[in-house]
Amino acid sequence: MSKNFYASQSAYSEPGPYRETLLRFGAEPRSIARWISSFLQHPRGTETKERGFTAEQAADLNLRSVADILSIATNRNLLDREDAQPKVGGVCRDFAIIAVSAFRERGVPARLRVGFADYLVPGRWEDHWLCEWYECGRWKRLDVEFAAIGGVSFDTMDVPRERFLTASEAWFRIQGNPEMASRFGVSSLNLEGEWFVAGSLLREMAALRKLELKPWDYWGPSKDLSPFSTGLPREVRTVLDQLASQLATVAPDAEGEPEAIANWPLPDEIVSFPHGEPLAVRLHHADDAQRQPIVG
Repeated sequence: MSKNFYASQSAYSEPGPYRETLLRFGAEPRSIARWISSFLQHPRGTETKERGFTAEQAADLNLRSVADILSIATNRNLLDREDAQPKVGGVCRDFAIIAVSAFRERGVPARLRVGFADYLVPGRWEDHWLCEWYECGRWKRLDVEFAAIGGVSFDTMDVPRERFLTASEAWFRIQGNPEMASRFGVSSLNLEGEWFVAGSLLREMAALRKLELKPWDYWGPSKDLSPFSTGLPREVRTVLDQLASQLATVAPDAEGEPEAIANWPLPDEIVSFPHGEPLAVRLHHADDAQRQPIVG
């Protein structure tokens, strides 16, 4: 498939009635990142340490589509005022998908990458999602949050591949090494281990198929995994090994949707844990009849 596959919007990157808003704040990656950070706040970010994170912002974490996030930002009058509060609550996936949407709206191929970064917590590979965009014949990885605030020694608009491991790279890194596996996850929430990377594999596959999920979504082989999982059943491990191997075929400069994962089934419903308790969520796909603001 052509790279144009990633230049069109998905059900969740679609800005809907906020298309003009999305195009209003510049096309340069750093400008896009700064604009997104002007109205989004991470629950574990620097701003939260200074200002706190309200119950209203915690509820925002349920938002999935760019249209819904921009709707909330508009209703709170965040897009045209400096330092307006409270910002919309969002995690790295939300920062990244708005950047993906901004690139796609300008005809630039872009997609989410699900993986782990070594620059968030010393000695750890923390769950992290980046925006990957296509320029000058190759994919570059944009860390939207750090592009806006700085604080790292590398180019945040072209994150070095040794500083960010995709889910499949992480899977191969931890195989047969339980001690290494314990370094992958979300340390502040005590979520770590092989079971977490297993879920990331499926979320990475879905993202590359343009179904951009949340970091706490599970289905299929991952639906029964939890922090209490002591090991993966053999049949589940076989499936995940196959998926990781196919994801590993995504070449750094490949232009289109990876053919190797094109036949992997995408879920219509997932089990989500936005606030720690399981919640069944019916998903939307790009071919759904309703493409305008979608909630849930």
